[in-house]
Amino acid sequence: MKISWLQSAMLGFVSGLSEPLPVSAEAHRAVLGRFFGTDGFSPLMMLMCHLASLVVVLLMGNLELKRLRRTAKLLKTPPRRRKVNPELNSAGTLKLLRTALPIALAGRLLGFYLSPIGAKLYLLTLTLILSGVILHIPTHMRSANKDGRHLQKQDGVMMGLGSALSAIPGVSPVGAAVSLGLIQGADRRYAVRFAWILLCAGLAVSVGVDALGILGAGMAFDLAVILTALICGVCAALGTALAVRLMLVLIRRGGVGISGFSYYNWGLALLCMALFLLV
Repeated sequence: MKISWLQSAMLGFVSGLSEPLPVSAEAHRAVLGRFFGTDGFSPLMMLMCHLASLVVVLLMGNLELKRLRRTAKLLKTPPRRRKVNPELNSAGTLKLLRTALPIALAGRLLGFYLSPIGAKLYLLTLTLILSGVILHIPTHMRSANKDGRHLQKQDGVMMGLGSALSAIPGVSPVGAAVSLGLIQGADRRYAVRFAWILLCAGLAVSVGVDALGILGAGMAFDLAVILTALICGVCAALGTALAVRLMLVLIRRGGVGISGFSYYNWGLALLCMALFLLV
């Protein structure tokens, strides 16, 4: 079923908005699909959604990525030839990424096999409830302010496992990674930024899989389909930029913080159950 330009814009915006937040983009796309009367969206539209979100997160985190690249270069330089010492926080982050990234990427690949779960609203209801529980757990634990200087490799493993939980449709890779990071004592700002790095890696995998799927199927697209997909991508970029800004404001102000999204996940679970019973 072809969707209209307005529906494409809504899909892109909602998809982009939900990617960097502790909510499931997969669940939102499934709900929109039910409202639009379709079981899935075209590979080209999904490619544009994933690519737009990836580009925006990379651009908005450009300074952090530059620090990591600079630190990685310094670490490869013999100590006697270094003009400055590597930044300890960035060096610790690189150490954590070496353990977290393989786990997160394995989870992203596994998610392509488990994606049919997202089409079953009663199962999606259960996974959204689980996602809310994961986000709510840190509220019952002591807070800490560890960053890359203090976290250990096993903490990276835990955050990688959190991101890998997104293999289950309905579980947010950012939300689960941040929640497990907080349980390990990570600072909220650090945990969110680390989860966004893992998100970028996962989105890059999704972009590659989407592109291979299109090439493998030998799909032909007319001008209307391409324009619809471009609209989807532009709106996804806008949604992602807004979500990153919103998340940064929330973690700066404190308050309900990350755990507040647990109630949103439970509300979305109720909506999925209502759609399952009514449709």
